[in-house]
Amino acid sequence: MNQLIRGGAIVVAILGTNGFAAAQRTGSAQPELTANQQQTVSQGLATSPSQPTPSGEQAQVGTHVPDSMSPQAMPNNVTDQVPETKNLLFVKLPDRILLIDPDNKLVTQIVMDDNSSTTGSNTGGSSTNTSDRPSR
Repeated sequence: MNQLIRGGAIVVAILGTNGFAAAQRTGSAQPELTANQQQTVSQGLATSPSQPTPSGEQAQVGTHVPDSMSPQAMPNNVTDQVPETKNLLFVKLPDRILLIDPDNKLVTQIVMDDNSSTTGSNTGGSSTNTSDRPSR
């Protein structure tokens, strides 16, 4: 009876450890950026060139970066303002920015690019509309 209990305890310990390690590998250790941090990342990467969106592949959080994309190191101007991005890579697409875990090449977060030239509403709230200003 003692061996059965000990064997069960070992199995529980092993399964618990594997679950913890799997949670770390899926990028759960990467913090979710706030809306302000996302806006700062978008603005900080405004001058970075966009890569074309690959046809047939839609990157999503938790998926591997398609081979056709080239992740880049986060520039210092962004990591200085948003330290949470220091250990991340990014891929800038025309309408969004993929934040990537460099260890496993998984997309950890998708930031909508407020600076993209697409039409539609700007939900960032930081754009300046000069038409509302009085004329001089």
